[in-house]
Amino acid sequence: MTTPFLQLIDAEARGFADAELVLVLSECDSSWWDVRAVDARVLSELRRHCPEAEDL
Repeated sequence: MTTPFLQLIDAEARGFADAELVLVLSECDSSWWDVRAVDARVLSELRRHCPEAEDL
Protein backbone atom coordinates (compact mmCIF):
# COMPACT_ATOMS: atom_id res chain seq x y z
CA MET A 1 0.00 0.00 0.00
CA THR A 2 3.10 2.19 -0.16
CA THR A 3 5.80 2.60 -2.75
CA PRO A 4 7.84 -0.61 -3.19
CA PHE A 5 11.11 1.05 -2.23
CA LEU A 6 9.88 2.46 1.10
CA GLN A 7 11.29 0.69 4.15
CA LEU A 8 10.84 1.88 7.71
CA ILE A 9 12.66 0.33 10.65
CA ASP A 10 11.82 1.44 14.19
CA ALA A 11 10.00 4.44 12.78
CA GLU A 12 6.75 6.34 12.79
CA ALA A 13 5.08 7.83 9.71
CA ARG A 14 2.24 10.32 9.98
CA GLY A 15 -0.38 11.22 7.40
CA PHE A 16 -2.16 14.56 7.34
CA ALA A 17 -5.21 15.96 5.56
CA ASP A 18 -5.52 19.74 5.62
CA ALA A 19 -3.04 19.97 8.54
CA GLU A 20 -5.06 17.44 10.59
CA LEU A 21 -3.35 14.24 11.70
CA VAL A 22 -5.41 11.36 10.25
CA LEU A 23 -3.05 8.36 10.12
CA VAL A 24 -0.10 7.08 12.17
CA LEU A 25 1.98 4.05 11.15
CA SER A 26 4.42 2.82 13.80
CA GLU A 27 6.85 0.09 12.80
CA CYS A 28 9.35 -1.84 14.91
CA ASP A 29 10.54 -4.33 12.30
CA SER A 30 9.25 -5.76 9.04
CA SER A 31 6.78 -8.03 10.85
CA TRP A 32 5.15 -5.66 13.37
CA TRP A 33 3.12 -2.54 12.54
CA ASP A 34 0.69 -0.46 14.57
CA VAL A 35 -1.82 1.49 12.46
CA ARG A 36 -4.02 4.22 13.89
CA ALA A 37 -6.49 6.00 11.62
CA VAL A 38 -9.26 8.54 12.02
CA ASP A 39 -11.24 7.11 9.10
CA ALA A 40 -12.46 3.52 9.52
CA ARG A 41 -12.28 3.07 5.72
CA VAL A 42 -8.48 3.15 5.98
CA LEU A 43 -8.51 0.25 8.43
CA SER A 44 -11.02 -1.64 6.26
CA GLU A 45 -8.72 -1.29 3.27
CA LEU A 46 -5.77 -2.47 5.35
CA ARG A 47 -7.75 -5.52 6.48
CA ARG A 48 -8.63 -6.27 2.85
CA HIS A 49 -4.95 -6.26 1.85
CA CYS A 50 -3.67 -7.89 5.06
CA PRO A 51 -6.34 -10.33 6.28
CA GLU A 52 -4.00 -11.63 9.00
CA ALA A 53 -4.01 -8.22 10.73
CA GLU A 54 -5.36 -8.20 14.30
CA ASP A 55 -7.17 -5.51 16.27
CA LEU A 56 -5.44 -4.47 19.46
